[in-house]
Amino acid sequence: MIMQDFIKNNLYKRSMISYALYPLSLLNWLIVKFRRQFLASSRLAVKDIKLICVGNITSGGTGKTPFVIYLAKYLEGKGKRIAVISRGYKGSFENNNKIIADSNGLKDIAKEAGDEPYLIASRLQGTTVVVGKNRKKSLQLLLERDDKPDIIIFDDAYQHLKIKYDYSFVVFNGESPIGNGFLLPAGILREPLAHIKYADYIVFNAYTKAPDYLKIYHKPIINVSYRLTNLKNNNEIDIADKKLALLSAIGVPASFEKTIINAGYEFSKHFVFPDHYGFNDIKELNRIELCLKKEAIDFLICTEKDNVKLDRIDHKLPLLVACSEFTTDSQGETILNEFYDQLTCQKGV
Repeated sequence: MIMQDFIKNNLYKRSMISYALYPLSLLNWLIVKFRRQFLASSRLAVKDIKLICVGNITSGGTGKTPFVIYLAKYLEGKGKRIAVISRGYKGSFENNNKIIADSNGLKDIAKEAGDEPYLIASRLQGTTVVVGKNRKKSLQLLLERDDKPDIIIFDDAYQHLKIKYDYSFVVFNGESPIGNGFLLPAGILREPLAHIKYADYIVFNAYTKAPDYLKIYHKPIINVSYRLTNLKNNNEIDIADKKLALLSAIGVPASFEKTIINAGYEFSKHFVFPDHYGFNDIKELNRIELCLKKEAIDFLICTEKDNVKLDRIDHKLPLLVACSEFTTDSQGETILNEFYDQLTCQKGV
C-alpha cells in the first residue's frame, strides 16, 4: 500500500519529488529516443505470418493482457489460427523460453510460467502460447512447428523493437492514462506520449471516452471496458446480502473497484498489494483472514490474475474470483472489422 500511495501522490500527479526526479526523466527520454531510432532499421520481419504487437507506453496495468485475450478471441472467431507470445514476467521461464499451451491444451508446466501467460493460456483453450523474455527465440519456436499460426500476437511488446510488427495496439487505462505526463522515474510514462505515432491503434480501457490529448495523433481509438461475467467459486453460493471485500495486486486497483461497482456489487474494504505481488507470505494472508472475521466480511473478491498465484497457496481465505472480459461499443466493433479487412487483404493471411 505504501508503494501504491507513493505512485498516486508523485507519479500520477506532479509533486516536489517528481520535479526532483525530472532530470532523470530527461535522461530516460534521450535513451528511449535513441533506442527507437537505432533499432528501427534492424528489425526482424516474417513473411506469410502477421505479427501484432499489444503494449503500452506507461508502466503499471493498462489492460494489455485482457486485450490480447479479447483480440485473439475476435480473430479466432474469424477462423484464424492464433498464437500468443508473452514475456512471463516473474515466471519460471522468463529466461528459458517454453511453449506452455498448444492445440492439445495446457501443459503441466503452464502454472509456473507467470500469472499473465497462464491466464492467457487458460482463457484461450487450444491456442499456442509461448513464454520468454527473448521474443525472437519465442518466435523461432513457433516458426519451427508444423502447425504454424496465421497470426501471432505479442503481449507487452511495444518496447521490444527487435521485431517488425505488421500492426501495433497501444493500451491506456482511463483511471490515469499518462499520470503526471513525465517519463520514468518522475512519472509513469515509459516513452514520450508522441511515440503514439508509431502505433496503428489506440485502445482506451475505461468507462468514459478517450481524452482529447490522445485524439490529436489521429489514430483509430477502440473504447473498451471490463464486463464482469461471473464471480467464481468451487461451490454454488448465494452472495445476496453478504458483506464483501476486495483483494488485488494489479497496476491500477481503482479500475478493479469500478468493475465491481459497475456490476452492481458493494464492498467495504480493499486489500491492495503491489503489481505482480506473489502472496507468498502466509502470515500476511492470515492477517487478512483475521481482519475478515473481525469485520464480519463473508467473501473476498480477487482478480483472475491474482487467483493464479493464490490458487497455489494453502490458505483459508473465502475467495470469489471476478471473471471478466472486455467489451466495446459499435464504433469499436467497426474499427476492429476495418482492421481485420486490412489484415486479410494482404498476402499471407
